[in-house]
Amino acid sequence: MRKNLILLMLLIMVASTGFAQKKFELSFTGSPSINWMSADNQDVQKNKSTLGYEFGVNADFFFDEEMRYAFATGMLITQTGGELTYNTDQPFSFAGETFAPGTSIRYRLQYVEFPLALKMRTKQFYRWTYWGLFGGSFAFKVGAKGDSSDGLLDKAGISKEVNLFNMALNVGIGTEYDLGERNALILGVIYKNGFLDVTDGSLGGKTNLNSLTFKFGLVF
Repeated sequence: MRKNLILLMLLIMVASTGFAQKKFELSFTGSPSINWMSADNQDVQKNKSTLGYEFGVNADFFFDEEMRYAFATGMLITQTGGELTYNTDQPFSFAGETFAPGTSIRYRLQYVEFPLALKMRTKQFYRWTYWGLFGGSFAFKVGAKGDSSDGLLDKAGISKEVNLFNMALNVGIGTEYDLGERNALILGVIYKNGFLDVTDGSLGGKTNLNSLTFKFGLVF
C-alpha cells in the first residue's frame, strides 16, 4: 500500500507540471476532526477517540479550462492524536516513567501537513459545485505531549516516543457555494488513513493514526 501511494503521488506531481496551470484557487480552511490510533499488537487496545483540529492554506491548480480537474496541495497545522491502553504482562516504561499494566496513554500530537491529491469537481448547479479528491499527505511532527490514566503524565513531553514523519491516504467529498467575485464557501469531509508507525515501536507492534476531518473554508 505504501508503494502504491508513493507512486500515485509521483504521478500527481508529474501530471501537475505537465499541464499549463493557467488557473488556480487559494482557500483558507479551519476544520474540526475526530482522531483515533490503532495498533497491530494484541496487547495494545484502541481506546476512545479524541477531538482535534486543523487549519491552513490550500491551493488548487487546475489543468483544464473549465476548472474541473485540479492538483490540490497546501500547508496545514494539524492537532491530532488518540488514546491507547497497554495491557502488558509486566510494568512498562514510557517517556522516562514506569507504568502498571493496563495504563492508558493519551497522545496529543501536532504536525505540519502537506496534502497532495487529485481533485475533481462538477459543473455549477445553482451556485453549488460538488467535488471529490483522492491522494495523500505528508506530515512532520512539531509537537508531542501525553497524559496517562494514572495521572503520572499530564501534558508531558513525549517527543522521543513519537516518530518524526507520518503519511496518510486521503479520500474526501464536499461542496462549494459560489459567493461571486471568485469567492466561495467550502464544506467537506475527508478521511485520512495513516499507514506509517507513528510511535517509536518500543512497546512492540505498529501504531497507525487515523482521522475524520470536517472541512470548513473560504475561497479568496
